[in-house]
Amino acid sequence: MGQDVRVTPESWTARGEARVRGASGRDLLVFGGIPGEPADVWVQHSGQHQALGLWRSSPTPHEHRVEPPCDRYTPCGGCPLMHLDQPGQERARRALVRAALDGEGLDDVTLGAWHASPDGEDAFRHVVKVGAGYSDHGHVRVGAWGRRSRSIVPIPKCPVATPTLRRAMSSIAHHVIELGIKPYDPESDRGVLRAVVARQSRSSGEVLLTLVVGRRVRALVDLAEALAQDVTEVVGVWAHVNDDPGNAIYSRDEDGAVGVRPLLGRSWIEDVLNGVSYRIGPGDFFQTNPSVAEVLYRRTLDGLKLVSDSAFVDLYAGVGGLALQAASRGVWSMGVEGLEGAVLRARDAAHRNELTAEFVCGDVGALLPDVKRRLAGRRPMVAINPARRGLEEGVVERLIDLEPRRIAYISCNPRALAHDLASFRAHGYQIGEVELFDMFPNTAHVETLVVLTGEDPDAPTRRAPKRRVVRAR
Repeated sequence: MGQDVRVTPESWTARGEARVRGASGRDLLVFGGIPGEPADVWVQHSGQHQALGLWRSSPTPHEHRVEPPCDRYTPCGGCPLMHLDQPGQERARRALVRAALDGEGLDDVTLGAWHASPDGEDAFRHVVKVGAGYSDHGHVRVGAWGRRSRSIVPIPKCPVATPTLRRAMSSIAHHVIELGIKPYDPESDRGVLRAVVARQSRSSGEVLLTLVVGRRVRALVDLAEALAQDVTEVVGVWAHVNDDPGNAIYSRDEDGAVGVRPLLGRSWIEDVLNGVSYRIGPGDFFQTNPSVAEVLYRRTLDGLKLVSDSAFVDLYAGVGGLALQAASRGVWSMGVEGLEGAVLRARDAAHRNELTAEFVCGDVGALLPDVKRRLAGRRPMVAINPARRGLEEGVVERLIDLEPRRIAYISCNPRALAHDLASFRAHGYQIGEVELFDMFPNTAHVETLVVLTGEDPDAPTRRAPKRRVVRAR
């Protein structure tokens, strides 16, 4: 611990560190390293199963190495690939996806196109999450959670956040300190503020803030008013109480919903993707990088080869996602989503956009038998965009019972994707090329899309059904 070593990393980790395989099975993970580049590394921590190191220099720098354009690159750690140029970042993500596929025996699956962020690698984030805590000297801080720690790193000039969200973060930090609002500690149940989630609409510029707190106090109303006055784009501020142990930002009820209470203004902002308007509320899932989301949605629907009499099912639909996009192409669409608030906003969006789309609320696995009865003989096109963990147990089998002609699988976790693709292959589905989307530039995260094809996908089927509501039992 605390020693300098010279090593040559061999591969990437899912966190964006460069891995050095240890002879004893204990790996060294190098932040700022690059596989194949000899490096002088400072070993900061040496544990039983792995050691952690920080890149210092290289006698022969890698061709893709650049100086990170952020003075918080190392302590923050939120952009672990910022030391690579864009070709280098693409190469790293492709390596991670390739390793995940090979690990599931899918070495014959091809990696397809790489889709860069249309808005570039700076100011692309339309969502930021910051935490509240104390400095080593006991001063209140608001900022990013530090690299491999829960220490708070101020990031007032974060280059990947939009300019408006940078101003919002600075304003939050200033007013939290000025109003004497203390960080919340779940272990002692003391303090108030735990985190803040700020989302900005790309189309309108409006901002919605969610204050995650251990308890509600009068000072939160004062904070909301100060923030709205300071950052005029703020149109709504809401409070979410989370006094649970652990590091999860949101505390969800038994139905998975995020409970919020108003402090000021509206409960939603509106954004537009490919001409379709969406409303997003506190706790709703919506893509962080809208410019990439537009490309991803177009590629998804194009890959499914929708025609006018297709029946389309969007699983894990959020606030309307792909179901509304498909409906805008004149296709019969159904969205299935587990959160009631998101379903209500999706239905409202269908009405406001004058689109014909149904949305049902419930667990995807539990609802699929009802969807099957509704679509019997129609062999629908299906899109799935599950949470990072991938598909829940039993969903693959129930989804296949729908006899879908094509399935578009969107994933943000290569390992979960590879695991589920292996299951689909075992049931006879053909796996197409895996396309990669730079949803989160400078990070090791990558959004992927792959279209699975069933038997005789273009054979005639029954026409899409008439519109009515399907309810969970």
